[in-house]
Amino acid sequence: MRAPLLPPALQRRLAERHGVVTTADLKAAGLGKTTITRLVEAGVLRRLIRGVFALTTAPPTLEHRCRVLCVLHPAGFVTGPTAAILAGLRRQPVSSALHFSVRHGARLDGEPGVEFHQTTKLAAADRRLRPDGIVVASWPRLAFDLAAHLRQLDHRSVIQQLLDRELVTVAELVATGARLCHPARSGSGTYERTLSALGRGPAQDSHAEVVLRDSLLALGVPVEPQVAIGLDGTGRALHVDLGVDDVRWGVELDIHPEHRSVEGHQRDAIRRRIVHRGRWQVELVTELDMADVPALSLELATLYRHRRQQFDVA
Repeated sequence: MRAPLLPPALQRRLAERHGVVTTADLKAAGLGKTTITRLVEAGVLRRLIRGVFALTTAPPTLEHRCRVLCVLHPAGFVTGPTAAILAGLRRQPVSSALHFSVRHGARLDGEPGVEFHQTTKLAAADRRLRPDGIVVASWPRLAFDLAAHLRQLDHRSVIQQLLDRELVTVAELVATGARLCHPARSGSGTYERTLSALGRGPAQDSHAEVVLRDSLLALGVPVEPQVAIGLDGTGRALHVDLGVDDVRWGVELDIHPEHRSVEGHQRDAIRRRIVHRGRWQVELVTELDMADVPALSLELATLYRHRRQQFDVA
């Protein structure tokens, strides 16, 4: 028996949904019950559960595996490092396991390569439906769940990234902690320590900034993130990555690829002129400098103290 060809509309839908479609998708593409049965019998589609099918030739990408799992467990959601990797978050552990949360007591059959997390705390606000049909942890819930998988510094760095991208607010993080933190719940201690270290300043947009700021603070250098140093030609405020405003001293981490572009060079040139007009002293830090953070921090701390002395004398 020759399998019928898939209509272009269905092919697009399969591509959008990582090779997984519903009966409604098939019918919307003009396929009737008989045609669907023929596609299954010919090995073009396989039935996952009632009303849901997967393309047998769909590559087993992370997204495909997540989409299948969401179909098999419609009340659960992708979470932990898996959801973080899907979102492009930094500092994630290398793991082949797919992390998935389900309500405690749910009947689970073994799923190869899947690490299930059973939870008694599962609210509608903990889930977020992506346009491709994958259900992931909401941003505040993901922030909490990651605390069980990351080292303290890495967890703080990721939370800073979420704040910088405006995916969560401090208020949401605090409310999530109040609801989920418990001595018996994995990651609660890490999460609480991250919240206590957030401070009130702007979010830090790179892991290197988090690391260097911690190191400088430990040496008594009271740097704050994203300190304004002046205005550019359009009236927009420009900032240094880390700074001490009262002595006009700062640190700029010249480690992002954008600094090496033509536009990046132009922005850096404008920044240098603004620095001079405002009589700021800004120390540039390179990627190679960050290879030895303790030595770099000692050098920067010395430069800061010299700057402090100059202001005290003046």
